Amino acid sequence: MMDAAKEKVSEYVSDEPNGRNAGVGNTENVVAYAVALGATLLARNALQAGWRTTMNREPPKNPASHEVAWRDALLWGAVSGAVVGIARIASRRGSSSVYRTLKS
Repeated sequence: MMDAAKEKVSEYVSDEPNGRNAGVGNTENVVAYAVALGATLLARNALQAGWRTTMNREPPKNPASHEVAWRDALLWGAVSGAVVGIARIASRRGSSSVYRTLKS
């Protein structure tokens, strides 16, 4: 019973690469995910502040709402999607690079 529990736990904490992300262990994946989450939140807050400054109004909370103009909905979707996507990728790659440097 105890051996089965140890095996199950080792699946989640092992640094062996999994099939989904070749060469990336679970620990590295968790670190990269946490950093990406923080970077995403920072990027979103920066986008909202930039929208307020540039457009002199609040960014759309729900771009799919009928109360939001098409122009604003499409602009917000395109800009926020691109910026948040870039922040996530850059932070994951950066954190993985630092993790691998510290690990070796």
